[in-house]
Amino acid sequence: MFKVRKALLLTTAILLIMLAMTACGRKGETNPNVGPTIRITSYEGVVDSSGVDTEDPALFQQRIYWEANDADGVVDSYAYRVVDENGNPYPNGTPGHEVIDEEGWIYHYNSGADESIPLEETEQKSIWTDQVYSVINFPANVDGDSAVVVSRFDVKCKDNDGNESIAIDVNGNAVEPSSAYASKYFSAYSNNPEVFISSTKGDINGKEIGRGIVFQFTIDDNTPFVGSVPDYYTFRLEKRDLLGRVIPESEGGYPDLEYNTKKLSNVSRYLVTEFTEPSLKLNTYASGVPQDSTYIIAKAVNLSGVESEPKEVGFAVKEGFYPDTIIFNGSTNPVANAIYALGDNHFTTYIAEQIPTIIPSTVTNEGTHFSTPFWIDKDGNYSLIGSNNLNIYMKWGYRGQFESNNPNNKMEGAVQDELTGAEYFSEIRYYDLRLDGEAFIYSPLPPADHNVVDAETGKEWLRVPISATIAEKVTLTGLSSGTHKFEVRAVDLQGVPDQTPSEMIFKIVEPTPRAEKSGILIIDDDENDNLTAPAALIDSLYSSFVEDYAGEVDVLHRAQMPTANFDLHFSTNVFSPTDLQKYKLVIYHSDTPKRSNKFAYEYDTMNLYLRGGGNMVLSGCSTLKTIVMEDARSNGFPLITRFFGVPVTEEDALLVPIREDGTSAAQDAFLKLSYFVKAHKAESMQTDIELELPSFNPNVNVHPLAQVEINAYGPLSYFNEDLLLPGTEVIYRFGSKEPGDGLFDPTLDEYVKYSEQPVAIRRVTNNNSCYMFGFPLSYMKPDQVKTTLNQIIEELEAADQQ
Repeated sequence: MFKVRKALLLTTAILLIMLAMTACGRKGETNPNVGPTIRITSYEGVVDSSGVDTEDPALFQQRIYWEANDADGVVDSYAYRVVDENGNPYPNGTPGHEVIDEEGWIYHYNSGADESIPLEETEQKSIWTDQVYSVINFPANVDGDSAVVVSRFDVKCKDNDGNESIAIDVNGNAVEPSSAYASKYFSAYSNNPEVFISSTKGDINGKEIGRGIVFQFTIDDNTPFVGSVPDYYTFRLEKRDLLGRVIPESEGGYPDLEYNTKKLSNVSRYLVTEFTEPSLKLNTYASGVPQDSTYIIAKAVNLSGVESEPKEVGFAVKEGFYPDTIIFNGSTNPVANAIYALGDNHFTTYIAEQIPTIIPSTVTNEGTHFSTPFWIDKDGNYSLIGSNNLNIYMKWGYRGQFESNNPNNKMEGAVQDELTGAEYFSEIRYYDLRLDGEAFIYSPLPPADHNVVDAETGKEWLRVPISATIAEKVTLTGLSSGTHKFEVRAVDLQGVPDQTPSEMIFKIVEPTPRAEKSGILIIDDDENDNLTAPAALIDSLYSSFVEDYAGEVDVLHRAQMPTANFDLHFSTNVFSPTDLQKYKLVIYHSDTPKRSNKFAYEYDTMNLYLRGGGNMVLSGCSTLKTIVMEDARSNGFPLITRFFGVPVTEEDALLVPIREDGTSAAQDAFLKLSYFVKAHKAESMQTDIELELPSFNPNVNVHPLAQVEINAYGPLSYFNEDLLLPGTEVIYRFGSKEPGDGLFDPTLDEYVKYSEQPVAIRRVTNNNSCYMFGFPLSYMKPDQVKTTLNQIIEELEAADQQ
């Protein structure tokens, strides 16, 4: 028992001795904590003020590096400052280094601090930072004038125990006398900078401006490697009469005060309006001529505190300038359109090559649908067919914003006066928006904070800052059928809105289901030609063809549509689907030989009409082959294939008669190959359709040169029956003149070749009935054409009852 207790006491004594030894080390009595060391590693600068070379000073901007070490711990952070050669703190000209403590140590934001609070105001700051270098702008001025100035840079550090550093030299020896920081002296210089004055919208010297402007200052400082970077600018304003006398404040001039840009987020710009400090004052005018002028006198201060010589610019401040707002809907310049819409009933299946930008699109089961501009209906209204997923992509701006006021051109940003078109060197700061007589609603901009009421009109607007997402474009959704009005007005630096807001009025039309369609629309695509297509006669013939129909019959002439000479759809569609969709049947005729057939140009309109359950009769001649099919093929339009059953990808699906020498009838019109005299009906049709003789076209009756009777029609199209899509039915076949020996008679081979070729077809689907006649109905016997059209109308009505 004694032996055990003796061993326990010995062990306890050893432990106490070890603990005592450890404790001594912690108290610094035996193994004291070694503080960190620090030194400046940069080449520039000297460690002794006596070695400063004022004859060959360094550039005022220096990048200074340092390194630190802690033998028994970790270097935690650093602090640095700039003082004069006597150790007095310098106000620091380095951006972000302006806030210092009483000893000149530079403050920094703590990690995670709210940096929206100015550094001089926040409590979340410290002189300590983890930076291991800094760019320093050393002072190089005396009272703002360029001078060689000697200053000192100090840097210190502390370790993880809070012990501050001692300075060491390049050999690692402590600097004597002992110092807590490493130092270097710098002799710095700076060139004199030069200041330039303009506005953010260009040179204003000698110009007239409105009551709001952003002065733009620039500095030219040719100090090597530093660049033209200012610290800030100072300026003052003066009003002078025509003799150059400064007009005092008591007489309407400016106060004798100097302003600076030092604390602005962008020191190179300064906004001055009627309501700022200083306030921009109007100049006096007589008979349109200014009787005094305003001058801005400015100086630049570079990063080393050196001021430039003052420079001045004169201008006149004039009242009455207002911005001119533009909704880019193509109303004044079709190629400047930037407004598109996209929905189930408003789209195209291709992108016009003239469109210079990416436009909205969506992928569907039938392929990609691309947005397209508004249609313009027969009354000149912007219109479209509505749907639940209709999106309208609005775009607006101001006159002078883009070259030629076209948003597809380069930006110019010159705000022009609405009345005179003169630039008045302003900026657009807001846009006010209204929709359907109310302030526009946009949830990120709540009405309580962003709506304004016009004092003169009482109208309420949503005021949108230029920085907002919807500042110059917005997508309208969820609009009901009916007439809508979108209004926009620009607001400039003066706080003055456009006095005549831009507005766009448009109609959204409900789609008409197939079962509710009624009436007949005749579309006249025949250019007036007194010989081959006299307009009055063609109109009367087509009206007579459907005179037995009891319902509504309307006529639209392509050449007379509001958009016939308007390029909103790039010289293609001039008809609006909103004008077509209500009709049960559209009869489209382009019967004039050797004239342009624009049916393929109306691809978008006809595609939407037929896709929506419409029915169509298409009457033409050889141009169906030579123009319509070629246009559809080259543009990849599936309209002819999808609705009429003629594959446009097949060159021989639609043909024209060819002479034995290889010349087509289309090239030689009525002079050769005038063999067609009637259309033989198929079993499903009620009557043949014979050529009307004598014809109103004398070339059908008698050869114009040989004066030999022809009594036949030449330039028509016929179909290759083997290439027609399944479900496409031949309803009429080629009825030829008898073969003969006459100069203008068909040979036996030609008679055999062309007789009974398909010249009219019908394609019936669950949604459409479409008929294509390769011969012009206006050239045929009216009663027989009427019988055929009456039969077609009866078939359509019967189909609707099934």
